[in-house]
Amino acid sequence: MNRSVRSIVVVALVGAWAVVAAAPVAANSPADVTIVSHMTFNPNDFNTGTFVASGPAVDEGLICASGTVVDTRLILAGEQSNRSIQIPVRKTFTCPDGQLFIKIQVHLDLATSTESFSWVVLGGTGAYGSVSGGGQGTTVGDGSDPQTGNFNTYTGFLLP
Repeated sequence: MNRSVRSIVVVALVGAWAVVAAAPVAANSPADVTIVSHMTFNPNDFNTGTFVASGPAVDEGLICASGTVVDTRLILAGEQSNRSIQIPVRKTFTCPDGQLFIKIQVHLDLATSTESFSWVVLGGTGAYGSVSGGGQGTTVGDGSDPQTGNFNTYTGFLLP
């Protein structure tokens, strides 16, 4: 094979490799999402609520714009020197075309009475069967007296 033919083949192979390598990156770009859920405390069962989602993840069909949410598991995992409590909570977000299963790790600061959390998608069904992602969040009371619920704000990203 002469030198110019080899150069053309090498350039073609490098170009083809670049296209193949870039395709998964473009297909799996993270899409920002903000989810706000209003949860109602249920002393005899799991907390339930509704949610509204916004951002490019909604536009890309990675989560619906609104639906219901229910806590499906809650564990008081540990206390740290009377300063904070860790509470893992599993939640199911239900949309008309499937569900997302999300785990949040609540960080309750007893000194400041503030609550924040990290979250991660554990899996899904239907249109959300392959969705992954995660992020951070905050919780505030819903203003009821006595308090009967709260608002959770999730910020992060979802991937197809």
